[in-house]
Amino acid sequence: MREIGFGLVCGIAMAVAALLIAAWPRPGRPVAAFFPAGTTSLDIAQAVAGVSGNLLQIDSVSSVAFTMGERDGFVSALYGAGAWLVIDAALARLCTGSAPGSGQ
Repeated sequence: MREIGFGLVCGIAMAVAALLIAAWPRPGRPVAAFFPAGTTSLDIAQAVAGVSGNLLQIDSVSSVAFTMGERDGFVSALYGAGAWLVIDAALARLCTGSAPGSGQ
């Protein structure tokens, strides 16, 4: 029974590790910044502009901004501006269901 529990824990840990590696933001690539529910599009745009980011798209339904920044510490600055999660945009598009250029 211990072997099954150990295998289950290891399997879950590996799945979480793989997800974290896939979602880790990479410098120079678009990121998705998730803001608290109810954050307006204007507040999101101001937060991204405040950290010198280029706003690519805002999904106001799920309070997500797809953005890109060139400077070091851009992801940390987004957290400081109120984002509660910042991940790679390619993975976030799969989770939110928004396609590039959908205008949401």
